[in-house]
Amino acid sequence: MVYSIEDIIREVALQETTTDITVRRDILREFIYRGAAILTDATVLFPEVPYGVLDVKVEINTHLDVDYPVAEGASGREGRITWIPFNYSMEKAEGSFKITDEAKARGYDNLQYQTGVKSLARAFARKKNKNILEATVVGYTLTNATGGAWDGGTPKIVEDVTKAINTILESETADITMQEVGKMVVALPIKAFNLAAALTTIANLKMSYSDYLKGQYPGLKIVPFRELSLSTGLGGGDDGYVVVSGGDTGRHAVFRGGAIPLVEEKRDGAATKNIVRQYFTSKVVPDSSTVATSSRICRMSAILGTP
Repeated sequence: MVYSIEDIIREVALQETTTDITVRRDILREFIYRGAAILTDATVLFPEVPYGVLDVKVEINTHLDVDYPVAEGASGREGRITWIPFNYSMEKAEGSFKITDEAKARGYDNLQYQTGVKSLARAFARKKNKNILEATVVGYTLTNATGGAWDGGTPKIVEDVTKAINTILESETADITMQEVGKMVVALPIKAFNLAAALTTIANLKMSYSDYLKGQYPGLKIVPFRELSLSTGLGGGDDGYVVVSGGDTGRHAVFRGGAIPLVEEKRDGAATKNIVRQYFTSKVVPDSSTVATSSRICRMSAILGTP
């Protein structure tokens, strides 16, 4: 079942009357975590991965090779795996909302609770989106300059996206197949997204640049991000990114262990304060142990003349 934030708020209304404080904490954590996950658009790039520890230290194998042909009765060579350290530590985000004593006396404490859950889920989602995109904009190995600014006289929207897709496909390090083109996401500043959605004539047909690209590459997603849209924001506001989405490109790690209280309820003046914490971080899966970037991400630089 696909949930929306409104579905979660309806569940909040049904379950918020429990008097068991432990159950209330669990319910609150689950609602806000689920709401934040739904509202975190950037997980279309890096999936959310739960962990039971705050510090993750592993080695992942990549670029595994096989011998061919192998003579009858012989064995293939060993040591055909490249190991890459993949270590990171999650950091804490914390927020809270209050239910005032006056709201309880007037009978609208339920409304305060529901709006508090919704607002806090949105606040967590904003931080999580930015965290994923921060990793994305510094995590590219491949880059292409635009063939023509998208807000200029000769926009090269189709050409730029196609070139970025081909650059990833041609990369031996990225090592993806044509089937994975359907997992690609074009992450854009809002202005660039709107320009790509504009109608034009392609092959004597009236359609948007986005629709044409999606027709050429079934499964391709084109997604706007506010965090990429300002000259003072991530990527300078004028860059776009083509990303092969999935855990082989990057991961948004979230702590789901039980060693730390993630929800607390306490008195604060004439109100009950609900505090929620989430530990998370995002990291690109690097091409090798000597770099911190991925060939499954290609930057399209300076696609906008004016962010």
